[in-house]
Amino acid sequence: MSDATQTPKSLKAQITRTSLVLAAAALLREQGPKAVTYRKVAKWAGAASSSVGYYFDSVTQLLHEAGRYNIQLWAERAEKAASAAEGMEPEECRKQVVALLISACLPDESVVPSAHYAQLIAAAESDVVTEAYQKGRVALDAAVERILSRAGIAMPARMVGVVVDGAAVAAISEGYNVHDFASSLLGDALEVYAKAAG
Repeated sequence: MSDATQTPKSLKAQITRTSLVLAAAALLREQGPKAVTYRKVAKWAGAASSSVGYYFDSVTQLLHEAGRYNIQLWAERAEKAASAAEGMEPEECRKQVVALLISACLPDESVVPSAHYAQLIAAAESDVVTEAYQKGRVALDAAVERILSRAGIAMPARMVGVVVDGAAVAAISEGYNVHDFASSLLGDALEVYAKAAG
């Protein structure tokens, strides 16, 4: 790694580099990996195009950091839901489990669901973004497992993600409210697991 891609020493340089990563992450979320170019990132960050090349050896390196940032946001959201679950009594957690899991798995209402899923699918266009998302998924699944454990539900964490993501894509394509539809299907799936365990 060249000196230019290491952590900048001055505060101004750190701010500039961070703004470039945040702009790349936003572009990645909204338009997919192909949209992350030096010119677009610089424009979104309000920086000179040359600054992107100064701080990053390649678009690939910038995409990797943007992907890591995005998955960190999702992991933090899931972690917050898991912490809330662990702050409840098990019985209360069972009552709230669908809402907690939806909160952990889906973006909040400020994010357009179709854009969220479109960028996840587009991640396949970039190996470094896919790698970042694979690694980050471990943290998401760990948070979901904590919620399930607190609620006393023996359902695999990865299954929760499959149900929620599948429900979200179906809701988007069929014109339903994503949160409501995913909540309903997840509730049904949790009931099936509870009956099987009982």
